[in-house]
Amino acid sequence: DAKLSDFEFDLVVLDEAAQAIEASCWIPLLDGARAVFAGDHRQLPPTIRSREAARQGLDVTLFERLADEFPSHRHMLEIQYRMNQHIMEWSSRALYDDALIAHDSVRDHRLVDLDGVAETEETTTPLLFIDTAGFDAPEETDPENISRWNEGEARLVSTLLARLVGAKVAPRDIGVITPYNAQVDLLRRRLSEPYPGLEIDTVDGFQGREKEAIILSLVRSNDRGEVGFLAEKRLLNVAITRARRHVTVIGDSATISHDAFLAGLVDYLQESALYRSAWEMAGP
Repeated sequence: DAKLSDFEFDLVVLDEAAQAIEASCWIPLLDGARAVFAGDHRQLPPTIRSREAARQGLDVTLFERLADEFPSHRHMLEIQYRMNQHIMEWSSRALYDDALIAHDSVRDHRLVDLDGVAETEETTTPLLFIDTAGFDAPEETDPENISRWNEGEARLVSTLLARLVGAKVAPRDIGVITPYNAQVDLLRRRLSEPYPGLEIDTVDGFQGREKEAIILSLVRSNDRGEVGFLAEKRLLNVAITRARRHVTVIGDSATISHDAFLAGLVDYLQESALYRSAWEMAGP
């Protein structure tokens, strides 16, 4: 802002600094004696559209670089006020050195605790894993190989939504997240009209947001064990931690376990979540 060009500040605070490229950070920093960076470099970084720029280092933010180079200057906010502890624990273990703590007000909250919500299998468990391994739910790719979708997973999302809404969970309190635009398009065509208020979007579209319940469709299911950008740790971290009281992960354990990080997620879900095969959910 030109009106501020002649000012010098004792302190500059950069909020959401982990989502800002380094060059944009230096503009305000040059006008301050001290600085505070607030953000989380374990969540999604800024979008860098140039592969060459990313290769040259633009995809590493100033926040991330300083956090790595000066750990003694880093202060972590450990208490979180959003998630049931069972949703939080995977993220805490996998990405935050097991340091996160759920506040008493959210530690054990579930969907069934919301006014008018019925007691069902889905509303009483904070974590549900629907495993499509061995189920007829292969991923599909558009002719340009730009994006992917999974018809079988879309059917399972629809089934689960019907159960949640049937238990009186409001569609506006549910978010459906998937990493692939083609799957977003498929789900919106199928579900937006019957469920007004339901939000369906990519992980990027939900960053900084929250819902009482999240349904996560991972899409990838193939014989080659290819997971693409699902292996990006920050993407899965953001997707799962949008949920307050319940998260359902729909995915093919046989495919995603080929990646070590995702295998850790599968292990946690099999240990801590209510496990259902896709065959059980699909019914006869």
